Amino acid sequence: MTLLALGVFNVTVPHLFKPKNRHTWHYRRAVPTAVRAHYKQTHILKSLQTTDDIKAAKLVTEINRQYEEEFDRLRRGLPKSLAQPTYDLALEKLHKFGLYQNAISDQSAPADIATDFLDHLADKLSALVPKAQFEGIWYNGDPIPDGLMEAVDSAALDLLHGKYRPRASAYIDDYIQLSGKTEDRKFSDEAKRALKYLLEFLPDKPPGDYTRAEVRRLISSHIGKGTVKTATLHRQLTVLRAMFNKVAKERELKTDILHPFSDFHVPGLREDSRERKDFSTEELALLRQNLIKRKPQIQSLAHLMLETGLRINECCGLKVSDVVLDVETPYLVIQKNPFRRLKTGSSRRYIPLVGVALIAVSSEHKGKAADDWLFPDYIDEVKKATKNTSASAAVNKRIRAVLGQGAPTCHSFRHSFNSRLRNVECPKDIRDELGGWASSVSDRYGSPADIKIKQRYLLQSIDAPSGVDWG
Repeated sequence: MTLLALGVFNVTVPHLFKPKNRHTWHYRRAVPTAVRAHYKQTHILKSLQTTDDIKAAKLVTEINRQYEEEFDRLRRGLPKSLAQPTYDLALEKLHKFGLYQNAISDQSAPADIATDFLDHLADKLSALVPKAQFEGIWYNGDPIPDGLMEAVDSAALDLLHGKYRPRASAYIDDYIQLSGKTEDRKFSDEAKRALKYLLEFLPDKPPGDYTRAEVRRLISSHIGKGTVKTATLHRQLTVLRAMFNKVAKERELKTDILHPFSDFHVPGLREDSRERKDFSTEELALLRQNLIKRKPQIQSLAHLMLETGLRINECCGLKVSDVVLDVETPYLVIQKNPFRRLKTGSSRRYIPLVGVALIAVSSEHKGKAADDWLFPDYIDEVKKATKNTSASAAVNKRIRAVLGQGAPTCHSFRHSFNSRLRNVECPKDIRDELGGWASSVSDRYGSPADIKIKQRYLLQSIDAPSGVDWG
């Protein structure tokens, strides 16, 4: 920590350090104990390549932010180095030349602050184009042809002049990283889908360059084609808004903070949603008895969903250690693990095993170690994710084989489950806790006595009427 005299003020700057017998400022800080095993030294010492106090103070703040992000990744068990967005790479390049964002427009900076960096770019550019074209670009301000300059160099130049404005497609990596979701495939896939919806209709440009009229035409186009539900379109636009807001705010892209993807209106929102059918009592009885057994895991998945109302990802992500069988009331613990997140905080819960669900889980549980997956066919070890889509498709195929082509899908098991519980007069708070719909009662029914209460209602629900519209 160094005390700098900046004008009439004395400012304390953490991690700023000037070694003995050296004129240049350095960044210096201790490596946190929790992540020290990942570094060769106990301290980080990095030259800022400048003797200027003001410039050094700005650089050290930016560099410390980057190291804090690196430490945070390591604490969460992520790799030290992740693929960096263009913004970060460009900023690193500026740092190598002792520069920072908006350095040229900074009135307190020396007039020749960027000479070395600009000479570096000039050398690279002059080797790529004829002399006359280079002189036109460099001295007359002619536009640089697209693709001629490396993306990082171009971004670094824009950052230097305070003109950095990435196109919409470049927001993805930044958004994922800034949100701390680099290992969350579902989050990144959703962001990519949202961008796809945008770029299928509109050109790729900075968010602030889109107009309200273009957003309205985008909405009308997707609705007119009839290929996407209004609720889906609304969700994708909401993701775009969140993406543009977060990146523009964090990167201080003032022009693009004013993008038009807010307060949008989707005509007929959710009016085109199809009402999901419940299974009838007779259909559930047939599924309990007649599922095709060519792949036992598919039957087990279907029977587990049928009797517990679990979501497909909750089933696929079960470990043997989540199953408790050697007690009076066998049950499952639905909890988060590295391969599957839970939809809400209330999704963590205790589910008694009854009927065909108990038979199915007991069968899949047999002969496996505590850390094994209950349904290994539906686990992707490489991507560290559950194969929800494959599992859902396989179960639906078996359902249709028994009930015919017009049968409800496996997602309707949850609807039927809730209907059956309601028809045996199961209290709403217990129904909500069993289905993971509760907002504040999660873990309330986790004691052996409370699990037994839930078991009683589940046993009653096995033969209860279904097919009721519960809204």
